[in-house]
Amino acid sequence: MQLIISGLTVGFLYALIGLGFVIIYKATSILNIAQGEMVMLGAFIGYTLNLYFKLPFPVLFLSVFVLTALFGILIDLIAFRPLRHAPESTLIMATLAILIIIQSGARLVWGDDVYPFPPVFNPMAKRVGGIFITPQNVWLMIIAAGLMAALFVFFQFTKTGKAMRATQQRPETASLMGISVKRVFSLSWAISSALGGVTGVLVAPLLGVSPSMGWIGIKAYAAVILGGFNSLPGAVVGGLSLGIIENLAGGYLSSAVKEITGFFVLILVLVIRPTGLLGGKVVKKV
Repeated sequence: MQLIISGLTVGFLYALIGLGFVIIYKATSILNIAQGEMVMLGAFIGYTLNLYFKLPFPVLFLSVFVLTALFGILIDLIAFRPLRHAPESTLIMATLAILIIIQSGARLVWGDDVYPFPPVFNPMAKRVGGIFITPQNVWLMIIAAGLMAALFVFFQFTKTGKAMRATQQRPETASLMGISVKRVFSLSWAISSALGGVTGVLVAPLLGVSPSMGWIGIKAYAAVILGGFNSLPGAVVGGLSLGIIENLAGGYLSSAVKEITGFFVLILVLVIRPTGLLGGKVVKKV
């Protein structure tokens, strides 16, 4: 049970980053391999704001959310709106270019050091029913679950959310019905980037802040494939499952096995169910 609870903490982080992958893919059909770098950028923005302005956590969290959302809109306007009808391989290379630019820019501004991020909540473990739980991890899971619930409400019950869902299903029909497809694409980039940014703030006290911390995006990408790349609930299920599986493997076997177990399970799931656990078939007209 101790390993499962610890795995859930990591799993919630994978799920948040994974939701960013899915939102972009469903809206624009672009595989954004730079999503992990948005996590890193959000962590550095949070670190800088905390260092110079000592902002309260709610203000810091909201500031990172807004700034990374604006950065996502900027990415769409500069890099992807001109390439909207480019081949898929070109779009993937564009996200690779963004990854390199963000990572190199971070090294240029902050250097290659690992910076400690002060814990936002109490990191001291407390014994609850024979299990050690830290308030920091509990709050991390609560905040992550709150963000996921807010996304669900947004997509299901708001006019803008319904417009985004319509655009994701049939862009041409949505455009004919008066929905601004360009605006939906920009909003998708904003939400995806903001999710990555605030995840960086949540993970920074656990990992520290460095230009290489975007590696966590690779694990989140594996979690999304595990759950289903065209499913928002699949990203959540895949993230939580991967976090628990990795932690159990690390606890019962070794840390080396922990790093490969998730990918082994991923391959196994893809062999049995190529669309992922909750992914559905994608039908395209040709």
